[in-house]
Order: sequence, then C-alpha cells, then structure tokens
Amino acid sequence: MKVFKYINVDDVISTIFLSKIFKEINLIRVPSMNNRSVNNKLVFDIGLGEFDHHQKNRNGKRENGIYYSSIGLLWKKYGKKYLKNINAKNINKVYEYMDKELIQYIDATDNMQMEYLKSKTSPDFVKLCNPEWNENVTEEEGFVRALKLADEFWNIYIKHAIAEVEAIEIIIKKINETKENYAIFDKELPYRKAMDLLENKNIKYLIFKSKRECYDIRIIDKEIEFKKEIVINDIKQARKLSKINDLLYVDTNGKLCCTETLDSAINLVKYNDKKEID
Repeated sequence: MKVFKYINVDDVISTIFLSKIFKEINLIRVPSMNNRSVNNKLVFDIGLGEFDHHQKNRNGKRENGIYYSSIGLLWKKYGKKYLKNINAKNINKVYEYMDKELIQYIDATDNMQMEYLKSKTSPDFVKLCNPEWNENVTEEEGFVRALKLADEFWNIYIKHAIAEVEAIEIIIKKINETKENYAIFDKELPYRKAMDLLENKNIKYLIFKSKRECYDIRIIDKEIEFKKEIVINDIKQARKLSKINDLLYVDTNGKLCCTETLDSAINLVKYNDKKEID
C-alpha cells in the first residue's frame, strides 16, 4: 500500500536547516520508525526521539506557550552552532531573532496553535508544492520542489536576520549617545524593532540618508506629527510655510518628510519643534 507523505513546512524547513549543518546527508522519508535502525541516523518529526514532537506530552514548549515542532527542536540544538559556522556576528541575538521572528511561528503552525499566528506569517508557500489533484506529480517530486524554494527562502531570511540585528545595535548605540532629540544615519536602516529597546526616551526623530538621493525624516514619537500646515498636497505651499526650499515630500500621515540636504532635514526638525507664538 502506498503511504501518502504530506509536504509540510516543518518537514521541509527542518530538512533545509539540517543541510546547512551537515553538508553531506542522505534524506530518507518514511511514515514511521517501526523496526528501523537509527544507528548513524538523525531522525526528526517521527520516532518519539529528541527531535520529534508527537509524544503524548509533546516535546517541550516556550515560555509564551508555543510548543516545539521539529524545526524548533533542531534550532534549539544546532542554531548557535550553525550561526558560528557562517561567521554571524552577535550570535546570541541573531539566534533569538530567528527564533522569535520565524522558527516559533513554524512551530505554532505545525502544532495548530493558530492563536499565535495573528499578523505573523510562516513560509506556507511550501504547502503549495503538494501535488494538485489534476497534475501528474509524485509526492517525492513535490518535496524536491519545496526544498528548492525553501533553500532560497532560508538563505534570504538568515541574511535578513543578521543584517537587522546589526542595524538594531547600530541604531540603539547612536540614539543612546545623542544629546539631541534626533539622530542622523548615513544610510537607511530598519529601525522599528529597535524602538522598544531604547534607553534615550528623548528621541523623537530619525534622519536617514535615503537611497533616493535625499534625506528621510521619520517621527518615532507616537505623540507628535509634522505640523498640519505642511501636511498638505501642495508642496510649494509647504515649502513657503516651513521656509525649507528643498522640501521634497511630506507624507499625508504626518510621520515622514524628505529633503534634498541634511541641513534642511535638521532645520525641518527644528521648525516642527518650534512652538507657535500667539
């Protein structure tokens, strides 16, 4: 009797991760481990061993309540070793970032803990590799197709995680050292996750040298916006009122402005902070 082996995210991402740890592996997909030798083999997702989560009491869970699936168990065991092998900086922080932003949501998906998946996504494109009812594709062919997609996804995501953790470190250091209520950066950096980690509560604005050959001024203080008088559709009128002649753009939500020069960006911050005189 042919046993259908459903292609799911946990199995595929676990396989890809193991391929990053062990450069030469032979993958054997089986439905169970009954009467099978496990000598010189790493078994995951079945077999009730170290990397299986189908036991009666599962196989551990995080403090937030998310149970481990195979990728979570493998990441817990080998994640830091892998990051060391690829010469990642800030290994502990990248490890936690990957677990918090990706791994645990694969775990939650596989354990049907859907309440943890609000506003989060897991690489569900893997499921689309299951053979459709109207195509002549085997499960094995679908699994290989899923591995190719997942390999590219993993490579991109780990690059993103390392870059964002480094950016967070740069942003926090710069902001905590500044005496102004703004901080200046010579390139665009992902900043939103850093905002919850700041010690300097005086900071209101971030100024980034943009890839668009201008300077972006972003308000990070939830309590303030750019003045309503310049948050208008007429950029010429906004320039006249602010006296910033190279003002290029004002977002209608009042949280982003762009100027051509750094001096103008700083002057726009000062203009926005200036209290009106009756």
